[in-house]
Amino acid sequence: MVKNYLNKKNILITGVTSGIGKILTECLSSYGANIIMLSKNEAVLDAMYDEMITKDSTDPLILKCDLEKLNEENASKMSKIVQENYANLDAVIFNAAILGKMSDIESYDQTTWEKILKVNLTSTFLMAKNLLPLLKESTNPRIIFTSSGVAKKAKAFWGAYSVSKAGLNALSEIISDEVESVSSIKVFNFNPKATRSKLRSLAYPAENHKIIKHPVDLIDYYLWMLSDESSSSNKIYIEYGCLLYTSDAADE
Repeated sequence: MVKNYLNKKNILITGVTSGIGKILTECLSSYGANIIMLSKNEAVLDAMYDEMITKDSTDPLILKCDLEKLNEENASKMSKIVQENYANLDAVIFNAAILGKMSDIESYDQTTWEKILKVNLTSTFLMAKNLLPLLKESTNPRIIFTSSGVAKKAKAFWGAYSVSKAGLNALSEIISDEVESVSSIKVFNFNPKATRSKLRSLAYPAENHKIIKHPVDLIDYYLWMLSDESSSSNKIYIEYGCLLYTSDAADE
């Protein structure tokens, strides 16, 4: 892939200070994208910003935000900040998520349940709602949600996390159906499957994480979803391991 593959593309990514989000931010910036970095960890955001300015000569932007506290007013302000700094928004990658705890429903407390749904689902709805007008100004806009195996097939003890990811599946389908005939926005819901991250470590503490694939192995999938080539795809749900470059008809 050429260095300037994403030259001057404005891409907002949530949860950029660790795991998939951090690797994704660094890689897409190296391809020339202006990354709008959203996280609540200001110290790491500042360090990443300085590195991108020096190494990639791009035009990144920091959005310090605690998704648990995000409301309609703050989401609107966030959209205005993006609009003030860029002519349009080319893509949003909703990557941020928290696990909460592994627990049976009988033992699940309401406070944790509501926190997980707020961070993983409600904040995504608020951001998507307020960023859609900016995406419509792009020639090749993308919204990429991050899915999970427990979104389609719920499992015991995954509680609010599983519910939140199932909700994101529904949200991605709703938005895709709504924008299909009125804009060029393409919506994808990507399941990275088992990938090395803090969330994975919390869910599977006894697992040998060194044998789990590194987030860098996901980059080709994101590059395809952000490409012109993916515009002709009818897929919404994409899984790691699937063939990206075959026709949709071949998958039926």
